[in-house]
Amino acid sequence: MGPVPVGEGEIAVQPLAFESLGVRGMALHVRTEDLEMVLDPGSCLGPRFGLTPHRKEYQALSSSRELIQRAARRAEVLTVSHFHYDHYLPAFENWLWLWSSPPLAERLYRGKTVLMKDFSSGTTPSQRKRGYLLKKFCSGLAREVRVADGRKFRFGGTELEFSNPVPHGREGSRRGYVLMLSVRAGGCCLVHAPDVQGLLSPPSLSFILRRGPQMVVVGGPPLYLRGFGVGQAELEEARETLRRLVRQVPLVVVDHHLLRSLDYPEYLSPLRKEAEGRGHRLCTAAELLGKEPEPLEARRRELYGLEPEAGQPSSNPW
Repeated sequence: MGPVPVGEGEIAVQPLAFESLGVRGMALHVRTEDLEMVLDPGSCLGPRFGLTPHRKEYQALSSSRELIQRAARRAEVLTVSHFHYDHYLPAFENWLWLWSSPPLAERLYRGKTVLMKDFSSGTTPSQRKRGYLLKKFCSGLAREVRVADGRKFRFGGTELEFSNPVPHGREGSRRGYVLMLSVRAGGCCLVHAPDVQGLLSPPSLSFILRRGPQMVVVGGPPLYLRGFGVGQAELEEARETLRRLVRQVPLVVVDHHLLRSLDYPEYLSPLRKEAEGRGHRLCTAAELLGKEPEPLEARRRELYGLEPEAGQPSSNPW
């Protein structure tokens, strides 16, 4: 399925890399009459259950990388909300988790306008280093690299408005801060809200609702960390905050951390009913595309049970 229209069609979107599509990420292709862009053009795999990724996960990663590169060739702008590897492509070689390399990164960033989070504040030490290295790599390669925190940019009739840094999860998170992005074209508005983990921070929800979007793409809470730093009360708080979102926004796409657990349908069930009762829709990125979700990381043990020898490929296709 191709791009999905938002509102009256002044914005069209296509998910490129999400957990419901088999990889870690929130990469989104956005197109307006004036602009094509890729939001958070990264994807990767992660450790789970003491097992390296299954062959099916590498196939999904290869597919996501191809989709991102193809969309980026047409795009003028790339955005980076924060410096976790599932949200941007680093410029070093790693085929086990990232399938990254300097040539792939050069192909992605060359000639683009890169709007990214300020790595000098609101970041962990590791993210600060990653942001510095990304900017250094893009210097002289990208058309321009600009800090986006709290700023607005206009491309013809399309306005991009970045939030001030908001917590990666709830206030006081040790995971640093991220940027949300509002894309407005004509009377249509889309908000991309990565890694807010169910909008546990009040400023995150406030930023979204004040813009009156027709569509929000939001990172859900990490059910898979229940009992490991994330309590049941926190997960219930996230669900109630998401309930406020689906009451007011016609289309809400919830994905990312949420789909690293196979019990995500039960968690979303009351929210789906809330949305439907108001004539709204709540779905995953895969469902937005008319596909069944494939949370491959959450199914890794099952996949190895079916194909015990299907681990990392002996070579990469790049």
